Amino acid sequence: MATGQTTMVGGPVEYKRKYTLWILVVLIILCWPVAIIYYFTREKVPVQEFQAYSTAPPPMAPLPATAVAERFCPACGTSNSKQAAFCRSCGKPLPTVPP
Repeated sequence: MATGQTTMVGGPVEYKRKYTLWILVVLIILCWPVAIIYYFTREKVPVQEFQAYSTAPPPMAPLPATAVAERFCPACGTSNSKQAAFCRSCGKPLPTVPP
């Protein structure tokens, strides 16, 4: 099996009553003793729920650490990141830096 695929695994078999929910709700609202009789007279059917398990993705190689250069605003002297176009303190445009 290739990594990253989803596998369906069958869970335990349970027996649940087969009833119609809207009928049960209407009977509860109108006449709750009839709703109890309706619920307990429904047949039980086997139900097996499937659970999805996914395999773990392969580990990724660590990315090389890159230093983020800072630029200083000539108007207020605040340091800003290299990607910033405007000063975060005064809002003036920062001088362009060659790549």
